[in-house]
Amino acid sequence: MPSPFPFGSVSKPSPGETRPAEQRILDAMQPGHLIERPSRLAAGVVLASPHSGDLYPEAFQATSVLTLAQLRRNEDLFVDQLVGPAVDAGAPLIKALFPRCYVDVNRAPDELPQDWATSPVEETARAKGGIGVVPTHIGDRMPIYRKVPTRADAQARLSALYHPYHAALSALIDDAKEHFGQALLLDCHSMPGFAPMGSRRPDIVLGDRFGQACQSETLAELRCLMQDAGFSVAINYPYAGGFVTDHYGRPDEAVEVIQIEINRDLYVNPVTLRPKKSFNDVRKRLARALRQMIQHRAPDALAAQ
Repeated sequence: MPSPFPFGSVSKPSPGETRPAEQRILDAMQPGHLIERPSRLAAGVVLASPHSGDLYPEAFQATSVLTLAQLRRNEDLFVDQLVGPAVDAGAPLIKALFPRCYVDVNRAPDELPQDWATSPVEETARAKGGIGVVPTHIGDRMPIYRKVPTRADAQARLSALYHPYHAALSALIDDAKEHFGQALLLDCHSMPGFAPMGSRRPDIVLGDRFGQACQSETLAELRCLMQDAGFSVAINYPYAGGFVTDHYGRPDEAVEVIQIEINRDLYVNPVTLRPKKSFNDVRKRLARALRQMIQHRAPDALAAQ
């Protein structure tokens, strides 16, 4: 699909521009993403798990003031495994293997501090707070690094990891649209189980940028399927979708995007960060809802409507 910036076309900085330690980390994080493909495409549905990457090379851990457990609390734990059964139902799944605290592919590529940008940009609040495309903080309080990465380091991460991920995601969307005349991207995440004031969040939050990223009927259908699978569901609050939802969602061009946030309290022990006994049940219920969504968007099913 057309893109306002050149995913995959940014030239890699020469070795002299990137610190040797940074280059070792980048080398250890290759390949940066993985695509699981079905034996047969059943419909124009694509799944993505951009924040479940759990590669933390020792060289990266050595640069951080945080423990591995602290770094992992920024991770969408096991989301790729939760939605993985959708591949058998006929939809490809792309997942980032690097952690979001190293590069966040759900941010715009120019969401950088001004002194890191290669051209003048308006510094966003997230970039100023250290939670842009190359984070320097987890949340708004926890610095990641002993020594903040350089501009060259940040650009090298974009070239080696960010742009290839988005080039691959764009290709999957284009392929879905070419084969089926339409595409639906389900961008899958997890969220803390409880709001800052202590109230429990719904099991699932579906975000479509308040109607901008998909047709209302598509969102309503997925909501019903999730509810039928036994999940409580909210729409657009507290998460309406991020960069991916906003950038790729073009319902007037037959490309729809819905962000799916899964409540981590359903399946993860918050202390050990290990799956709860309920993990398999949550996985089965998600698989049922996603399988039905894929089946409903198969050409035969659409023709019968």
